[in-house]
Amino acid sequence: MRRLLLAVPLILFAGCKKEVTQGAVKITVTYDRFLPGCLRVEALDVASDKRRVKDVVDAEVKGTRADGGSMTVALVPPLDWGASVEVRATAFEKSCDGKAVVFDSELVTVAVDTVPSVTLSLQAEDKDQDGYVSVSSGGTDCRDDVPGINPGVTELCNDMDDNCDGVSDTDYFQLGQACTASVDCVGVFRCNLTDRVQYCDTPPSRNVYRDEDADGHGKKDSVPLVVCGNTPTGYVNGTPDDCNDTNPNIRPGLTDLCDTVDNNCDGELNEGFPTLNMSCSDSFQCPGTNQCNGIQTAVECVTSSVATFWSLDEDGDGFGSTTGAVQSCVKPEGPYVANNTDCNDGNPRTYPGAPELCDDLDNDCDGQKEAQSVCPGGVAPAWTSKDVSTGGARDWYSVSTWTRGGVWAGGDDNRRARLLPSGTNFTVINDNSCGAPDTQWRSVWADPYDNGRAWLGSEGGKKAHQSTSATGCTQVQDDDLWIYGLVGLKTDNVVTLYGAADSSAANEGAAFRWDGGGTVTYNPTTNDLGFVYDIHGVSRDRLFLVGSSTGNPASSRTPRVYRFNPSNNEWVSENAENNTSGARILRGVWVVNDKVAFAVGDSGTVLRKLGDNAWVKQDFPSTHNLTSVIAFGAGSAYATCAAGHIYRATGTTWTQIHSTNPITQLNDITGTGPDDLWVVGNNGRIYRWPAWPQ
Repeated sequence: MRRLLLAVPLILFAGCKKEVTQGAVKITVTYDRFLPGCLRVEALDVASDKRRVKDVVDAEVKGTRADGGSMTVALVPPLDWGASVEVRATAFEKSCDGKAVVFDSELVTVAVDTVPSVTLSLQAEDKDQDGYVSVSSGGTDCRDDVPGINPGVTELCNDMDDNCDGVSDTDYFQLGQACTASVDCVGVFRCNLTDRVQYCDTPPSRNVYRDEDADGHGKKDSVPLVVCGNTPTGYVNGTPDDCNDTNPNIRPGLTDLCDTVDNNCDGELNEGFPTLNMSCSDSFQCPGTNQCNGIQTAVECVTSSVATFWSLDEDGDGFGSTTGAVQSCVKPEGPYVANNTDCNDGNPRTYPGAPELCDDLDNDCDGQKEAQSVCPGGVAPAWTSKDVSTGGARDWYSVSTWTRGGVWAGGDDNRRARLLPSGTNFTVINDNSCGAPDTQWRSVWADPYDNGRAWLGSEGGKKAHQSTSATGCTQVQDDDLWIYGLVGLKTDNVVTLYGAADSSAANEGAAFRWDGGGTVTYNPTTNDLGFVYDIHGVSRDRLFLVGSSTGNPASSRTPRVYRFNPSNNEWVSENAENNTSGARILRGVWVVNDKVAFAVGDSGTVLRKLGDNAWVKQDFPSTHNLTSVIAFGAGSAYATCAAGHIYRATGTTWTQIHSTNPITQLNDITGTGPDDLWVVGNNGRIYRWPAWPQ
């Protein structure tokens, strides 16, 4: 039997099937100062020229680039080979398909039962250990002292043959040859010494960008055109930042419009309009949404609602004034209604569809006064009068009504005149159960809460009362202070009388509160008042006292109006004298409600107060001295004068509606409405509109 003695490690040169051999050879391959990328070991039968080859590649090759290494293989030639065998080892830099760097060979003789040893030595040099052997050692590394120079690297534009291809940078990169960066930018190729790449060295160049819409801004994200001369038509310098290069009205730097377009190319839409599409109310308080206006510069509240026209209903009759309408989707604060058809918004008895009254006015707003048939007895209305008194001093100074047809009058010589609702003539009472034969009852108030009881005040300070069924009056107080006016107010079911009077002090007036019994309380001495001549109100909050300053002569005196302060029971000046130039002494006052009041006086003075506004002087058709006033609304008032005239205000216009004949001084007026008026005056005359009771 034949035995083979093999060393370890071995590479066995044999076929894939078991063959008969005639011996073996131990081959040791050494390689110094380099590490082959591929090591080829060959065996050649000298006699037959048959060949066996084994390639060892990459990691199979043992050793390092710095020191080299060695490998041992065993050759077991086939039986049909001769005894003379040539063994060869060849080293390659990378693959065995490349250039052979170095080889070594030796002829050996093989014999049965012998294992001769052969050492093949491969000598080459890879100083920079980059895997490429120096050219001097048979390799391809043209600079074996620089690891970055070898055939495996990319050529750089640095005036070196980096890839050892023998081609200079001048040729490889066409250095010095002409190049073109753009149509008008011609230069030569040079090396960039910083990043060692080829570039076209031209005269100073710049990037320009396409500007299709000619707005001075290049198309965003567009590829630049490099130019060295003038900027071509259709191009601009600068950063390409135009987000829509087809519209000259869209570019950076513009103010963004309200149009859902990015007009200034900042990436945001409508950034100047944060309330766009939010809920809103327009100028008429109609709900809507904020939308861009027509010129796209702002948002405006757009609504589908139609605003209602609201008109002031000052007189509270449900119908608004024909002027001064307010358009709104929300009812305004105050007395507003959704119509403007009231032909006199100062008269609550005048409105479309109102019943016609016998007042010589158009109550139903049809443009016509009432038909005569509306008036008592079907007779045309007129101011009629009677002489109610005989003998002695016969003047009537004050009159008051508590219901339609129920009237009290106070006058000279202790006279009181009473008309009951069912009566047609006054009953004159002048008994001396109270007062004195010469008492002048200067003020009277008929109490609607006590079936018309008369409360009386005289020029001598007497305070008395008389029921409608009594034959005489009852005197309660007498303090010698002239009483010019009386009015009663019911508060918490208690009636208190308030009066305008003289003062016990010189050059001032006084006001009092009276419980109807023995308690009379005057204003404190610290609550100074001018001269006062009348008082009226509808509540303690709406109670006014009128008169004048105290200077002389009387013709120079200016008006004074005081308002009662329920919190301290004192009177506060309304400063009516400050904004009513030309106004004089006030003789009468009437409060319609908490919104309307009138005051009248000398030289045709008429003042009107609306709400909490200041008193305003109204134009008047004469300079006569006015003595009294009654009103039923801001545009419905009546006044009397000392020259015997009666005036009426319709709206804001005052006109004379009656003149007495013979001329008789008129002193006071009362009534329950424009179709139920009473006026009293001197010489026993009492006047009635629209007719004397029948």
